[in-house]
Amino acid sequence: MIFSGGFFDIVIGNPPYIKEYTDKSVFNGLRQSSYYQGKMDLWYFFTCIGIDMLKDNASLSYIAPNNWVTNSGAYKLRNKIISETKINKILDFGSYMIFESADIQTMIFLLSKTKNNFQYNFDLKRIKTEGATINNVLELLKDIKSKDNEFLSPIISKEEFLNKTFSFSNTNNEDLLLKINNKRNFVLNEKSEVAQGIVHPQDYLNKKNQSILGANFQVGQGVFVINADEKESLQLNAIELNLIKPYYTTEKIKRWNANPITNEWIIYTGSKFKNAENIKSYPNIKKHLDKFHSIITSDNSPYGLHRSRDEKFFKGEKIIVLRKCVDHPKFTYTDFECYVSATFYIIKTDRVSQKYLTAFFNSKLTAFWLKNKGKMQGNNYQLDKEPLLQIPIYIPENMVIEKIVAIVDKILWTSHTETLEDEINKIFYSLYELTDSEIDLIEQ
Repeated sequence: MIFSGGFFDIVIGNPPYIKEYTDKSVFNGLRQSSYYQGKMDLWYFFTCIGIDMLKDNASLSYIAPNNWVTNSGAYKLRNKIISETKINKILDFGSYMIFESADIQTMIFLLSKTKNNFQYNFDLKRIKTEGATINNVLELLKDIKSKDNEFLSPIISKEEFLNKTFSFSNTNNEDLLLKINNKRNFVLNEKSEVAQGIVHPQDYLNKKNQSILGANFQVGQGVFVINADEKESLQLNAIELNLIKPYYTTEKIKRWNANPITNEWIIYTGSKFKNAENIKSYPNIKKHLDKFHSIITSDNSPYGLHRSRDEKFFKGEKIIVLRKCVDHPKFTYTDFECYVSATFYIIKTDRVSQKYLTAFFNSKLTAFWLKNKGKMQGNNYQLDKEPLLQIPIYIPENMVIEKIVAIVDKILWTSHTETLEDEINKIFYSLYELTDSEIDLIEQ
């Protein structure tokens, strides 16, 4: 029997994938559940409850998005799986979109319910190549090894994986990653030294909101983010100009350095502007935002940004991190006022040279670490706060820091950086005491 005495022998399914930020109403009535957490996906509930409904040693198998292994909103799900089940198999389809109608990377996983799971191996097969095809999927399903996939047998240790993200790599890589991690002697403070960029309710007017406002408005018109012409047309007074900050996008922020010249500005209003009385000293800004009142969805509406963040992160020396990177991570040193959106994270510390950290984060050693231990979407890096904090930073003596900073100074002023980057990579290989064979693993 599949069902007997209130528990299942097997649960198989394709649960609904819905993030809370895309449809909050779906989570109504669920937020009191012990399985609820912020930034989660609805299908996590289906997995947790599915596990609860299994008999001992019974099985659950879902096809689901493959980012739950590192997603910050999935730690309760991961802990449930580690504590109460054994992972038997994962088939990760990588960059191939199984569902033509959805831009979602997926995997199939098979679990069995047991608490006798302190340490074990499981079967992991995944597609590695970017731009995967249906042939890559068929090879995976038929257990055919190729240059585009990898077959692993990772070790799961309950003690090691509880309250952690999951990352799996081959044995040689694991030994090297452990060696790199053991050199760690510096940890960024997650509250005071790392922050996500600004979350604005609306930056520019999109097509949906333009249709609400009517024909007098145009798609692309600035709401909280305005261009130089729009800024000029607002005829802002001296007090109002204090709220207008230089705004930067991926067009201006490149790997290593950024173009300080910008044509965009953000109306930087914090939570105090939820109280409409506080906008009265800024009549031209008020008049501008009042035009968009009906489509502003900020928690601090009608005049405040949704999340303005601590302003210190946008001033002075800092490292700006692009959250989603193709090919290699992108860390950018800036020393001018630079306000950015939640497309970026910002690292700011006065405990060590920011230029030294920029060099370390842009090194091949860090890319290797993130590829194996970070948060990946197929072959793309996703640099959220959790993977940033877990990077094993080593701070050497001042003489070495000064040497690296001198190289970074040259990189910031040249477009030809390859030779200088090679020099930096060699220094970090030496600092982490890597052998030639270990360096080959990273270079590959």
